Amino acid sequence: MTGTRKARVPMTEQIRLINECRQSGMTDADWCRENDIAVSAFYHWVSRCRKTSAADPVVKGAVGKRQRIRSRKRITVILRFPA
Repeated sequence: MTGTRKARVPMTEQIRLINECRQSGMTDADWCRENDIAVSAFYHWVSRCRKTSAADPVVKGAVGKRQRIRSRKRITVILRFPA
């Protein structure tokens, strides 16, 4: 596998993309799929930006509030054992 790695995204661009996602009204996963961004990378950006904002007052408030994640329907499996 050669050449499959994407270029790094600067933190200022990450913050812009996070805010764009939050303002879109879409779920994070749907927005990431539409914009060809790995969901895991997106949440890593959010985590890192929040940690930075806690330490740096300039960045504080740049990352929007947490978006409520719509829960997927969960399938409950009930195991029945013989008595």
